[in-house]
Amino acid sequence: MEFEAGLVVSFVLMIAAFVVDWPRALAGLAFGAISRYLPYGTIVVPTGVIVLAAAGEFIYPEIGRTAHPSLYSFAIGLFSVAATASNIYITIRNFKDRL
Repeated sequence: MEFEAGLVVSFVLMIAAFVVDWPRALAGLAFGAISRYLPYGTIVVPTGVIVLAAAGEFIYPEIGRTAHPSLYSFAIGLFSVAATASNIYITIRNFKDRL
């Protein structure tokens, strides 16, 4: 039952991340899936989350999504990337451990 409850919470957080900021959530989803194959995932995932959120802050003004980088937008991006990347990483790890 713990595994199923964790999946539900993970799914709800991913949906919320996509609603809040879908481009960074999509990048976080891809990063979380890729990071499963990288060594030291527990260090790589949080570091990558911060890098992806910060990169979004500087890419968004270039493509016209925001006027300028801001701490508020960075925090939203941090939530979106972290909610998807860490959840997919943990879910894949738990599936592997369960099998």
